[in-house]
Amino acid sequence: MHPAEAMQQQQHPRTRAVAQGASTSQQREISILLWNTWLLPGPLSDNNTYNRASEIPAHIVSHDIILLNEAFTHKSLIIDALRSTHPYVATLPRRCWFWPIFDSGLVVLSRYAILEVRRTRFGKRRRWDLFAGKGSIGVRVDLSRRYKPEPATATTTTTTTTTNERHSVAARPMLNDDNDAAEDSYSDTESEFDDDDEEEEEERFPPKTIDIYNTHMQAGNSRGEHKARHAQSVQLGQFIAQNSFRASAVVLGGDLNMGPILESVHYADDQDGKERVKAYGTLKDESGLDDVKVLVEGKGGDINRFMTRGVRVVKVEYPDVPVVKKGKGKGKKLSDSDMVVLRIKV
Repeated sequence: MHPAEAMQQQQHPRTRAVAQGASTSQQREISILLWNTWLLPGPLSDNNTYNRASEIPAHIVSHDIILLNEAFTHKSLIIDALRSTHPYVATLPRRCWFWPIFDSGLVVLSRYAILEVRRTRFGKRRRWDLFAGKGSIGVRVDLSRRYKPEPATATTTTTTTTTNERHSVAARPMLNDDNDAAEDSYSDTESEFDDDDEEEEEERFPPKTIDIYNTHMQAGNSRGEHKARHAQSVQLGQFIAQNSFRASAVVLGGDLNMGPILESVHYADDQDGKERVKAYGTLKDESGLDDVKVLVEGKGGDINRFMTRGVRVVKVEYPDVPVVKKGKGKGKKLSDSDMVVLRIKV
């Protein structure tokens, strides 16, 4: 008998079954929602941010990974409402308490375990963007470890440190610490997952990680804003390349304020379009990611978009933007930006 065959026969039955089924196991299909929520301070939006934030969770809960932009205010309403379904959260807070006035407005929520978090803050911002701490969050997600909510009777204990809050199993692991050691990684506890469910998941799907980045880039069409957007494209592209050069699957989503084609309702004129397309090409080249082509009519030049590597894109969808159901602003849209859903197989 060949040595390799003898070794295979000595393997544990479950290990051998996983190894034999790895080549034929199906890929996971996951949905990633991207939404610029327009949760600016009241006077800068519609003076109805609290009411809108309260209604947002019901419209996004069905997706596996949620990327929010412009969640400058009332983000805790959304995070807390999704506590039982999306227990992993990463944010990009301000580096110091007094400037910029607002944080990045970026939030990542996940059904699956977040293993590591990487953050970068843009070195160049111009005009109105100087008031927001824009940048990017990168998370490494373990698709073989999906959270199972604790029973409703479970008790929750909370310990508070000087830099952020760390919660027990039944509460949320908040990955928003600005301490270098804390922000670079997060190790979840085994008790958050059901062992039987995890074994079944592993038999159907081999363990797989995916790197997901959320960003909101420079807005505007002035010369200074174009230069800042180009600099951000270089910085973000290199940030992704350096942190995910070994990753087999990568997704970038966000309000990029640019796209791959000249036609966009967000551009002032052809020259503005050319500058943004050029910056988009720089981001593509620096990051090593590919553009996700949008086939939905009229959305090909949308600035809220995705770029990927190593995944199979199933579909890009643009659900109707929900409207406020009750109270102030009833009947008006929850955001001035489209919701975008990327469905992929990994």
